[in-house]
Amino acid sequence: MAELTWQGKAVPNSDDSGLQHRLVDQQNYPLSPPQSQPLAIDALVVSSKQKDTGSQWQNRLIQADRIQALRTLLPEFAGQVNVIYIDPPFMTGRTFNNGSQLSAATRISYHDIWNNSLDTYLQWLYETFYYLYYLLDTNGSLYVHLDWRAAHYAKLLLDEIFSGPTAIRGAGFKNEIIWHYQSGGRARKTFARKHDTILLYTKSAQYNFHSERVSIRRGADRRNHMRRDVDDNGQTSWTIRSNGHIYTYTEDSTMSLADVWSDISHLHQRNPERTGYATQKPEALLERILLASSEEGDLVLDCFCGSGVTPVVAERLKRRWLAIDQNEMAIAVTSKRLLKGTRLYPFVIQYVTNIE
Repeated sequence: MAELTWQGKAVPNSDDSGLQHRLVDQQNYPLSPPQSQPLAIDALVVSSKQKDTGSQWQNRLIQADRIQALRTLLPEFAGQVNVIYIDPPFMTGRTFNNGSQLSAATRISYHDIWNNSLDTYLQWLYETFYYLYYLLDTNGSLYVHLDWRAAHYAKLLLDEIFSGPTAIRGAGFKNEIIWHYQSGGRARKTFARKHDTILLYTKSAQYNFHSERVSIRRGADRRNHMRRDVDDNGQTSWTIRSNGHIYTYTEDSTMSLADVWSDISHLHQRNPERTGYATQKPEALLERILLASSEEGDLVLDCFCGSGVTPVVAERLKRRWLAIDQNEMAIAVTSKRLLKGTRLYPFVIQYVTNIE
């Protein structure tokens, strides 16, 4: 297998994962008293051995560096996360600022600056993938959202991790999804870059996937190699002969979604979903991913939750969630969005501290 190397490449040490840190509750938001009146409680240490199930479950919004948080979660959640979606920094070399909707006192959303060191970025990404792999359930799926700058590197890193010594038969790459959009500038010396890449990897061959939940209407557009007929009512149908059989499809029948998604647009500046947090992704994108790859009650994780789109959509679709971001404004924006909606479970804001 081809393997990517870089200066300072080091496999993370998982032997002592989580043993040097613990999660501490900062703010608790129960379902009752009323959701609009969050209950402030004293900081409580959460045991890494405690398993929250059923009515005792609390979703977790964690303010911490992604590695500290993931390592701390491992003793409790190793092999238990059903879907992971991450939208990490793309190695743009930029600092991203909040929009006018948010306080000017906290202008910066996040830094995507690596001192012009690809080696630093690759090690950072490698460590992230490593811990996410061990948190993923055997039927789980990992979606990694990047663009032209880093997607090709990420694929090699993921190939290595998902084919390592602990790999399960059938694990690895499943799809390169192209999210095509119309926003952005025009290029003079290249073709205009109008898409992001979402890589789909699974922990085994027995992964959860429901294409029928995200299928699309066939419609009346022309289909290659298919005969088009229009009945007296103006309804279109399509016919194809294969291996001696004739197959007929109506325009209202559905077909599996392809790996190029052009029906979900970027959020325009006046879109009501807009929070002001930089590089916010549309809820429709996460809804498609979670519907396809998870069931109600499944556990979803995002360690770069930013504007909170992953936990917000997971909540609406009755999935449990773990959301992480090191930025204080991301935690504030996410909690505000969650408190506006109807919640199935209480949630707690936590932070990571050292064990003394």
